[in-house]
Amino acid sequence: FRHVRIREAVRDRDGQDRRSHLAEPAAAVHGASMYVLGGRRANVLDAFDQYSLNADAWTSLPDMPTPRAGLAAAVVGPAVYAIGGRVQPGGPCSQEAGGQLATVERFDVTTETWTTVASLPRARSDLAAAAFGGRIYVFGGCLVGNQGTRFLDRVDVYDPSTDSWSTAPTDLPTARAAMYSVAVRAGIVHVLGGWAGGGPLGVHEVYSPSQDAYQDAAVMLTPRAEMGVVASGAKVYAVGGALPAFGESSDANEVFSP
Repeated sequence: FRHVRIREAVRDRDGQDRRSHLAEPAAAVHGASMYVLGGRRANVLDAFDQYSLNADAWTSLPDMPTPRAGLAAAVVGPAVYAIGGRVQPGGPCSQEAGGQLATVERFDVTTETWTTVASLPRARSDLAAAAFGGRIYVFGGCLVGNQGTRFLDRVDVYDPSTDSWSTAPTDLPTARAAMYSVAVRAGIVHVLGGWAGGGPLGVHEVYSPSQDAYQDAAVMLTPRAEMGVVASGAKVYAVGGALPAFGESSDANEVFSP
């Protein structure tokens, strides 16, 4: 675990930094590369960029077929998956009814091509995803309908080998959205923070895929949503975010030690 200075920006067709002032993209790591997908400015974006740690440089890759923000991303094998999200740029769970996506798209790192794979069992945005055991687990999110916003506790799992989803995993104890990232450490998934319509959440629930069960863990010192979450060694880091979900950004950098 180390800090690096990211030197180059990726420029769009007009020569502007296409990732400046960007909100609610998704990110995933594959080898020594980080991939950043979608997000929003005035509109939702289809941008897909790669940062190489070895070269300390950004590269623009083929755009996602579906522009979106508030999506989730995960890596299994040589593929990056873009999962769900929303087509409107207003912020977490702010889209109108029908603005959520069930669309899942797969980018093959070796051929640099996109394909559409099996859709989510239910459209949703502002969700989180984690790859474990060759599968992708998707947590929470929100859905806007004629009766208003629903914050979801549901957990679904995708099997790339069969291109199919299952709703069998036990749902989250706490319904929530806008986590945006979760951490996998020692065979368990840490689901931290988020938002469920009130203030930001500090809840910390630990999921064991092998046992399909949850345990409560120490809550975050700074309740928040939209932060980065990463495991390194025996620890889990929660970096930045928003406090509350639609308010002031947080510079908190906290570490959980099991």
